[in-house]
Amino acid sequence: MNITEILTGTIRTVNELSKKRGYNRYIKRYPLEKMFILLLYQQYSGMKYGRSLTVHLGKMVGATAHTVSQSELSKKLSYRLPIEPFKDAYKLLLAQVQRQSGKRIRKLKQMVRIVDSTALSASSTMKYAKHRQNKNGFKMHTVIDGNYFPVSFKLKNGKSSDKKSLKWAVKEGFLYLFDRGYNDYRQFKWISDKHAFFVTRALGNIQYTTSKNKKVGYRQKEYGIISDKHIEVAEDRKQDTRLRLRMVTFGFVDSKNQYREFSLLTNLMDLRSDEIAKLYRERWNIEVLFRWLKTFLKMGHWLSRSINGVLIQIYTALCSYLMARLAKMGNQKIYRIMKDATYDFLREFTKAMSFPHYSNIEGILAGSS
Repeated sequence: MNITEILTGTIRTVNELSKKRGYNRYIKRYPLEKMFILLLYQQYSGMKYGRSLTVHLGKMVGATAHTVSQSELSKKLSYRLPIEPFKDAYKLLLAQVQRQSGKRIRKLKQMVRIVDSTALSASSTMKYAKHRQNKNGFKMHTVIDGNYFPVSFKLKNGKSSDKKSLKWAVKEGFLYLFDRGYNDYRQFKWISDKHAFFVTRALGNIQYTTSKNKKVGYRQKEYGIISDKHIEVAEDRKQDTRLRLRMVTFGFVDSKNQYREFSLLTNLMDLRSDEIAKLYRERWNIEVLFRWLKTFLKMGHWLSRSINGVLIQIYTALCSYLMARLAKMGNQKIYRIMKDATYDFLREFTKAMSFPHYSNIEGILAGSS
């Protein structure tokens, strides 16, 4: 799919949602579809603040009467725009990219879900996002699939615990990769009882007893596997209950050319040790998603201080990311890296808004209806 098809298809989706559920019933100016386009433009253009965005759009359009003001933008995000159509647009885009990439992915990778959290800033007036005594902030707990598409997230205040924010993500039959910040042996037992799987990094001070040493083959040694054993750890010291796990230790040279060793814990008893090590390496790809959303897009620079506006911007950023992934998948030869696609999206948006009275945007909306 090319940029125009992706853009038109996405706007058509939002347009259909708006008509079906009557989101524009009481709105005379700046309907949902146009606001969605403006918020996408903000993500791709890198405009951090509402004032700079509205002034920039006013100069592009050439008539400020036809642009949304900073106060109107803030009101729209705070309480006049519903979250649901942005959430629905994100889900439909997610289903689209998963269908397009589904045939290329191995069965094991289809089971993979990577879990992690990232910190997002919050202003001093956003009291609901309490982090520390004199600082506010969010934590965005996120799940991505084996193709690194964000499949779900939860937004909590900055002091929320990673350990207590894992259960919502776990579903039967999936394989979860997460870092050692989620280490909790009772939670590991709960994941196994739920017929799900996990691979995580062990804490440095782990105390365990070895019940079985597995043989490390030549192929595994080539990959850096040092040891592979079944262990028992204290699930609950008060009740003296033990949990049986598998520990795989492997060595590697990191990006700083330093040798390091990781010990991994898992309830996958039959998978080869080198496959388990390869799986854990996949975990780092969620950091690429976070970097994308916070650097190349502008998630974290809020145009509204309300939770409604924050969630709308997060869903818009996720839509922007998935649209860029769609463009990259459809034009592998044109876009060597995914960021190339964002330049084309920005150019199309700029063309659409560089005429008086948003004439080209109205054309996009009309063409998508």
